[in-house]
Amino acid sequence: MIEVMASSILDAPVASAWALIRDFGSIGTWLPGVKSCLIEGDDPGDRVGAIRRLEMEDVGMIREQLLALSDTDHAVTFSIIESALPIRNYRSTLRLFPVTDGNRTFIRWKGRFEADADHAAAMQERMPVQIYQAAFNRMAERLSGK
Repeated sequence: MIEVMASSILDAPVASAWALIRDFGSIGTWLPGVKSCLIEGDDPGDRVGAIRRLEMEDVGMIREQLLALSDTDHAVTFSIIESALPIRNYRSTLRLFPVTDGNRTFIRWKGRFEADADHAAAMQERMPVQIYQAAFNRMAERLSGK
């Protein structure tokens, strides 16, 4: 199993950052490269079991399932259930922690997945830099009002 992680500090309180990521269907507002996102069926975006369908600019369609959501821990866990990415058994958690110095937010995104040897290193490098950190940068922009 390959594990990846990225973290950052957002210059906003946890409540503001949580409002961005809590709704499983809102990823298109803070993840670069999302052309569209919809929650399948009649599930709300905060119901465990909900499935979102993402249309990405670079890899096409990805379907993900919400596995856990905690308002207490400010954490969202989901898995990829269908994708053209060269990975399998992907599961990740975004979690927010308050930074009391300046009322900011520490954000951590951890993922784990399996990949064939010819794709493992590239995906291990891509996830934290091109996906997770890019999302943090977009969140920071949104939270600052830019």
